[in-house]
Amino acid sequence: MDDVRRLGARTRSAVFAPIGDVGRAAGVERRLAEAIRSGILTDGERLPSESDLATRLGVATVTAREALVGLRSRGLVTTVRGRGGGSFVVGPRHDDDAELRRWLGSMTRVELVDRGTLYSANLAGCAELAAERAVPDDVRELRAVLATVDDDPGGRAPVDVGAWRHVDIELHLALAALTASARLSRAMMRLEADFGVLLRLPFGSDAHRTRVRRHQVAVVDAVETGDAEAARARIRRRVREALEDLAELGAAVS
Repeated sequence: MDDVRRLGARTRSAVFAPIGDVGRAAGVERRLAEAIRSGILTDGERLPSESDLATRLGVATVTAREALVGLRSRGLVTTVRGRGGGSFVVGPRHDDDAELRRWLGSMTRVELVDRGTLYSANLAGCAELAAERAVPDDVRELRAVLATVDDDPGGRAPVDVGAWRHVDIELHLALAALTASARLSRAMMRLEADFGVLLRLPFGSDAHRTRVRRHQVAVVDAVETGDAEAARARIRRRVREALEDLAELGAAVS
């Protein structure tokens, strides 16, 4: 678990990096909202204080305060007063997948493919760079992420689909973090918030999870051997297959 926490810390550093020229409350609010929706900031997690958040992001305290007000109005943050209080993340919930299915059903095939193409191109580029830059400790950390969930072939316990989805998010954001580019990490964070949650809708299928796990292991193997072309190709295939499964689900709910 220490390996997983190190990877998480690496990804989270992009969340709290200085905001740069976009030093307005809307920019801070958007970045934190994307981090919450992509799963980097988890349900119930305590956020830094207003002053600490402002210092990390390089903005005025009043700007951080306005951003938190905006997040509270959107239901993404709740504030508790008094000792032990603070601002806490309220993560999005898709327990029954009903909302995601409605969203999928409202999409045209063209829109689905377009969103998937953007997601695939960015993630494949991250995997390629990760294969070029990763060191053995990085690979060990990636494998530690995958080891946090596993199918139970004997059917002795119910599958935690939410945990599988979270691991897939962690892996993709970890690949982005290994590029050593905060901008790329934030770009993947935005894509996870915008489309990644829908991409994982088919995780309720045993067959889909089995295919995804093969892709996950193959990507990490490619990163370990420094095979950038294989890492890129495997990500593209993984997303393409997910889009095919999504298209079938979409046809069923339309």
